[in-house]
Amino acid sequence: MRIRRSTNKPPSTLADQIRLEFHNNNDLQYKRLNVSSLDITLVFMKDISDPLTIQKAIISPLLSAVETTGTVQIDGVPEILPIASIHKVTDFHKIITHIMDGCTIIIVKDQYNQNVYVVDTTKFIKRAPEEPINEPTISGSRDGFIECIQDNKALLRMHLKSKNLIFEKFTIGTEVVTYIYVVYMKGRTKETLVQEVRDRVSGIDVDYVTDGGILEQLIERNKFSVFPELASTQHPSKVANALLEGRVSILTDGSPTALIAPTTLNMLLQTPDDYYFKWIPASLIRLLSFVTAFISVLLPATYISLISFQHGLIPTSLAVSLSKTREGVPFPSVIEAFLMELTIEILREAGVRLPKPIGSTVSIVGAIVIGETAVSSGIVSPMMVMVISFTAICSFAIPNYQLSLALRTIRFFILFSASILGIYGMLIAIFIVTTHLVKLRSFSVPYLEPFAPIDFKRWKDGFVRLFFKAEAKEDHANE
Repeated sequence: MRIRRSTNKPPSTLADQIRLEFHNNNDLQYKRLNVSSLDITLVFMKDISDPLTIQKAIISPLLSAVETTGTVQIDGVPEILPIASIHKVTDFHKIITHIMDGCTIIIVKDQYNQNVYVVDTTKFIKRAPEEPINEPTISGSRDGFIECIQDNKALLRMHLKSKNLIFEKFTIGTEVVTYIYVVYMKGRTKETLVQEVRDRVSGIDVDYVTDGGILEQLIERNKFSVFPELASTQHPSKVANALLEGRVSILTDGSPTALIAPTTLNMLLQTPDDYYFKWIPASLIRLLSFVTAFISVLLPATYISLISFQHGLIPTSLAVSLSKTREGVPFPSVIEAFLMELTIEILREAGVRLPKPIGSTVSIVGAIVIGETAVSSGIVSPMMVMVISFTAICSFAIPNYQLSLALRTIRFFILFSASILGIYGMLIAIFIVTTHLVKLRSFSVPYLEPFAPIDFKRWKDGFVRLFFKAEAKEDHANE
């Protein structure tokens, strides 16, 4: 065994080397046993190792073996212990990693030899797989990922009972070790996609990664794009559906969020509920998602353009009504819009940061009080309050929170352009955003697929969702 020296004076035993590696930490526990002619030392971390498992699965079987057989050989220790997760280890760095994982190191020595075994005795501290708060569903499964990556793997196994479900383990982080699993369906996922995910994950060189959101930012290529290159979810059913479509998922230890690649704009506007209802109402709901996304981005800019620049495009009767509502308002419509948008964003963030029992109440009451006070004091017009409020409601109807954040950012950009050149500025901003989306790629897949480039065969699951028989027939024809 190669042992890395920690000090100038070489430590006498492997246990001493481990103690020096952990800087004589008091949490590191040692248990020494004399079993037959063997000298056995157990090394484990007190807070993250299960003492009951150590007693029942290691210490008691070793002592019982001496009483039964009288002698224990150095190579016979694995057969004595009634636990499957035991294996021999020879690398010192792996020994340190296993201890930090909560495993117990068994150092077995006789007069001539020394063997080192590792046993999984990790004590898991976890919560129940409850329904994700940010992704409620009307129908379908209500379990959700948690912070324990082993349980997340088990949840995926429950949803996808297939021998082709593959988990590939990666270790990242130089200071703090984090385990990453790349998940895909063998035979359904293109090998080029899997290899690209492997290369990006293997290329991460940071001190630590604590969450899937940080991992997402490390492996994405479009650093200056507001649109997510990977979709994140806490629903195992959503990940299962994505894997069956030939996508790849990434699980991060300590994070309840799973990443899905590649991601398209069409995918971000879909929900698992789309597949749990009959195809006609499900298609209407999906169309509603597209409509609300467009409204949340374009409505304020369109209103500003018509009110401030292109008055002639407004019908006369409507123009008269709008002019009456703006009587006495001291600010131009552009300033009104920015003030109201800023107020809505502050209320939204306040509702998220506050404790859940009072967060929603503060948001609703705050919006009502501020809106009513602003109108009654003549700071903003009633029509502007209605436009911004309806825009905010439409943004809430967008199923993916990442996409909602991106569209909120784009809304300010288009609103600023419309405040300078009216409809012409709005069209220029729309052209810039559309060009960016057309050029955008998520793991070599066009972001606007199947709309750009156009693939009519895949429109069956685009704006609308056809009934499953037609989808199955179409898929068979494509094969």
